[in-house]
Amino acid sequence: MKKISIIASMIAGAFLFVLAPAKSQAQQGVTKLNIGYNIASPLGSFKDEVSKTSFRGWTASVLYGITDKISVGLGTGYQDFYEKYPRSTYKLAEGGDVSAVVSNSIQVVPILATGQYNFIPNGVVQPYAGVGVGGNLVFYRQFLGEFGNSKTKFGFAVRPEAGVYIPFGKNSRTGITLNANYNYMPFDYNGVKQLSNWGGGIGVKFPLE
Repeated sequence: MKKISIIASMIAGAFLFVLAPAKSQAQQGVTKLNIGYNIASPLGSFKDEVSKTSFRGWTASVLYGITDKISVGLGTGYQDFYEKYPRSTYKLAEGGDVSAVVSNSIQVVPILATGQYNFIPNGVVQPYAGVGVGGNLVFYRQFLGEFGNSKTKFGFAVRPEAGVYIPFGKNSRTGITLNANYNYMPFDYNGVKQLSNWGGGIGVKFPLE
């Protein structure tokens, strides 16, 4: 009976070991860098200036794990919007008409206080949601034939996003991120009221240790 009890205890212990949750990946107290490639499409009245999707962008963030689920830090990025329109006749603000090719070139650089919530910090696939709040540096340029018009402004910006983080291995703290994001960017110059856009990206996240 004693041998049977020992064997039963060993089997039960092994069974509990198999069913035990995976070891925490120790996100708490870890600072991570996330860098990635990003595309973005203009929304609303922004499409009157640039209707084409921008494939020239990147994002970066440095986040500190307060807990295994909550991280806070700073985020930034860059997106280049550009479109050239066929020759047409336009009215000048000073009066008169001009026949010209119009080119609109807009670059945005957000600087955001960022927070993320990881729903399943020990999962093979880890869905998360995040938000960034701060400012947006805008470089606006419009060329109407030989007439140029440019403006650099800094304004309010909000960037909510949702995505997944996929570690490279069971106990790895490095992995791939996939996300979809919305960028709310008010802007008021030369008839342009906002630069809001939506996009998505892929990147890599790794600890800074």
